[in-house]
Amino acid sequence: MNPLKETSVVIVAYNHIDYIEKCLKSLFYVELEIIVVDNNSNDGTPEFIEKNFPNVKLIRNSVNLGYGAGNNLGVNNSSRNYIVILNPDTKLEPYSINNLLKPIKNNKNLVTIPKVLLYDGERINTCGNKLHYTGMAFTRGEGEKPENRNESRIVNGLSGVCFAISKNNYHKLGGFDENIFLYMEDSEISWKINALGLKIMYVPESIVYHDYDFKVSAEKLYHVEKGRYIILRKYLSRKEYFILLPSLITTEILTWGYAFLNGPKGALFKLKAIHDSSNVNFEKIECNRKLLLQQMNTNIPPLDFKFNNLFMVFRKLANLIYRTNRKLLKI
Repeated sequence: MNPLKETSVVIVAYNHIDYIEKCLKSLFYVELEIIVVDNNSNDGTPEFIEKNFPNVKLIRNSVNLGYGAGNNLGVNNSSRNYIVILNPDTKLEPYSINNLLKPIKNNKNLVTIPKVLLYDGERINTCGNKLHYTGMAFTRGEGEKPENRNESRIVNGLSGVCFAISKNNYHKLGGFDENIFLYMEDSEISWKINALGLKIMYVPESIVYHDYDFKVSAEKLYHVEKGRYIILRKYLSRKEYFILLPSLITTEILTWGYAFLNGPKGALFKLKAIHDSSNVNFEKIECNRKLLLQQMNTNIPPLDFKFNNLFMVFRKLANLIYRTNRKLLKI
């Protein structure tokens, strides 16, 4: 069977009137089931879809559920065996969906991700994420030329911009954690993928263009840090917390430093992230934690930082701590 006839594309939109037409036109194959979950947009996005794309299955929420919860709702309303999660501020090359689906058809334990370029196609946005064992996540290939990442490989993190998965595996994972409203939901589901023994495959033949801003505001830092704390609480036991304390403190120094770059507002949002994440109720993920942590990165990659020279010194010291500390887990 044509894999497109077995596939639902789920898009969560919130005030994306400037992007949604290009996004839908770039993937509007007759065979696909396209589901747009609108999180109570007030810019005319749902009305535009109803008028111009009547074949799209539109779900209109009365409130903004957040990215993860919106996707879960879309998947629950899908009728196909395969799911492609896609951001609305994207457009795709022809056959990108097909190229994502081929590996999954041959291996049920795979989740696939595309090469995501910036909207103008000049540079890479992400080729998957690098997950750090203290909960941080970094984009793989960010800022590089597109031809630098033409080799398919297994990575430990996906980007929520776009990925393909069987519907059965999506439900096996429990979908996105709805406690995470925005930004770190892709990191959390990546941890879960690794914990449950699935693999994330980067497929460079699949090309997606994404309008992305690298800046991290105080508000974004709040969501990122809240998600990071939730991940650590879900996946580490008290034993791992104790053993990895030097690394966790090192990451706190790094993230507090970044918070202070955003001034008093950044510090307040960092505190808010700590407070709000501590009040979240969740189900602890039971898995082989040593094996899970073995799949995580130990190094912070080079970053474009405001105080780059000072950060480079800290980065070398931090990476030494991270590498040495993880060895205490005897993995």
